Amino acid sequence: MKHRSNSSPTAFVLGLARLFRQSTNASPQAIGVCLFLEYRLPLGCLVHMTPVFQAIKRSRPEVALAVATRGLGLEVLRHSPYIDHLMDVPDPTIDLRAAVFGLRKQLRARSLRPDCVLTGASDQRTRIGLLGMLATGGWLGGYTQAPALYARPLAYDAGLSLIGNNLRVATMLGCPTDVTRPRIFASAADAQAMQELLRAVNPAGRPVAVFVTQNSRGQQTGWHVDRFAAVIRHAERRGFAVVYVGTTAEQEAIDAVRGAADGIGISVAGRTTVSELVALLAMSDVMVTLDTGTMHVGRAAGVPMVILGPSWQKPIEWMPLGVNNVRILRGPDTDNVPDGYRLDEIAAESATAAMEDLLKAHPPSMEARRARVHESLSEIDHLAVRGL
Repeated sequence: MKHRSNSSPTAFVLGLARLFRQSTNASPQAIGVCLFLEYRLPLGCLVHMTPVFQAIKRSRPEVALAVATRGLGLEVLRHSPYIDHLMDVPDPTIDLRAAVFGLRKQLRARSLRPDCVLTGASDQRTRIGLLGMLATGGWLGGYTQAPALYARPLAYDAGLSLIGNNLRVATMLGCPTDVTRPRIFASAADAQAMQELLRAVNPAGRPVAVFVTQNSRGQQTGWHVDRFAAVIRHAERRGFAVVYVGTTAEQEAIDAVRGAADGIGISVAGRTTVSELVALLAMSDVMVTLDTGTMHVGRAAGVPMVILGPSWQKPIEWMPLGVNNVRILRGPDTDNVPDGYRLDEIAAESATAAMEDLLKAHPPSMEARRARVHESLSEIDHLAVRGL
């Protein structure tokens, strides 16, 4: 039987790329327009790319930074002052042809000709690289499963955090990698809406403790409901107004935790966009959270946090290690997740003790809340440009 060659369009283009792969002798200083492709859209992945844009703009403000993304990516970057062009382009992993034509159209509308096209550590998909190659004339760099496409491919370094790996992309433009805190920005309208929401759920104006009791779909482990309930009751005894955040789909599970905590607190799940959420968290005083996407938004907002982390995931990749307003609780490292695992190693008493230690170092104050909100505000709205 004769062997059949792979005749898919992707394989054909990869074959051409091996023959005609772009090469570049351009120095970092020759880069005037840089395009990033972001299509892996878990919230944590998106948040962990934001230090790259800040690192580049802080060091190379003359470089025009463009990002092509979809959906949640647009929400996360909507108000970023570190991006010059935010483009809504179809997902190449779903429809490569539509993505190529969509990106070409967006670039023409902005008169942009990227010198380079870069991908972060979460966007290692061949079709994402193909989008950059087929829709632009710039050389490709960053992380990829198809190094034949890339003039400057990178391999993931397990000894670095996800942010650390992403920042290696910034070195291609000659930028330092000393930015570590992710940033998400809110508009004045977002801040106003969240002030009104908090007045409605906390009319007495008490300090606010935010609880994130549900994981994203990508990570199914959580914490025991009775342990969450114990910490929630402790927060109320300490004089905090308890607020639950999450998605609409998580509302039923949040209600179960709230019920176990004697009905303490009010849920605003499903009532915030990403930029509104960062404003709400900046206006809060402490956050107790599972290791999930909202935790990364809290890190961007600068709110003091107690993080309940899984022992089976290496903390260097996702956790904000060495951050003075964060306390991380987790068990000893393990490679095996037992059936029914619910962060069993973390006791309720450990979480309340961590909260008390955190509040001693970072007590609730109007001044601290105002400072967090101020540094999260932006006058930029990329989605208002050209009616996007």
